[in-house]
Amino acid sequence: MTFSDDCLCRRSQLFTFKAKELITVDRFTLEHILLLLRNSRATCEYLSGNSIFVLATKTYLASLDSGESRKAINLLDIWEQTVPEALEELDESLEEGLQSVEFILAASAGGKNE
Repeated sequence: MTFSDDCLCRRSQLFTFKAKELITVDRFTLEHILLLLRNSRATCEYLSGNSIFVLATKTYLASLDSGESRKAINLLDIWEQTVPEALEELDESLEEGLQSVEFILAASAGGKNE
């Protein structure tokens, strides 16, 4: 958040607080937030595709049949039990955030939603 140097109150240039319940955000900032949400969602989608890599790695490690490879397989098993579900939850939250910001942009003056 940036502040105006010439403002004695050091008020933000990007956000205006009119009341406890109301915040005004400029369109550029909101579009930047939308871009960040879209990039985060794309990263989640990319990471969720790593299950094929994990399966191939586990298969290779099993063929080695060593104590160290079994430890690595156990770690990959833990990854498979936790990460995909967490990524799915994160993706759902990001989707909800995207929809909210897109709704705000569509409802705002001009209706510009790119």
